[in-house]
Amino acid sequence: MGSTEQEIARRFAELQQRVGERRTRVLRAVGDEDRFAAGYAELVKAVGELVEYDTTIPQRLAEPARQLSERIVRWSWRGQAAVAAVMVVLVFALDMSGGWLLLLLPHLLGTLGGSFQKVDAGDHMTRRYATLAVHVVGVLVVLVTLSVISAWFIVLILFIWVPLFGSFVEDADKKKGGSR
Repeated sequence: MGSTEQEIARRFAELQQRVGERRTRVLRAVGDEDRFAAGYAELVKAVGELVEYDTTIPQRLAEPARQLSERIVRWSWRGQAAVAAVMVVLVFALDMSGGWLLLLLPHLLGTLGGSFQKVDAGDHMTRRYATLAVHVVGVLVVLVTLSVISAWFIVLILFIWVPLFGSFVEDADKKKGGSR
């Protein structure tokens, strides 16, 4: 069992023990109305804490994987932004056609913007897989810009980028409370 699971199990057992202690006090106070009422209030509070903690366990268990996904996503998108920035510089350094900037600048801005995305526990694996698509697009952009492969591959780049960008716009809209 990992440290996260051990900490969760320890805290859960601690809260269960507290509920048990409060229950024992309530059972011992039967007949003494004041002690019973005070003990019952403590029991209800302890049970509430246990239930509240129980509802957060799935999120707590997913947190280490979410944090890993967040690092993968952040640094992958930043890396792709850096590659795009280098390609922009190469366009000027190699005296290539300025038309390539129409491909490179949106890629640079998109990957730079994507490096600041939030990775939630519910969608961290989706974001991680989307990062693979970003790497594919990055390789295609470099190869097309350097004329290693045909410029017709721009269609494939757009085919990958449009849904990827659309999903981020949709997610941002959902988080703001809008409807699509």
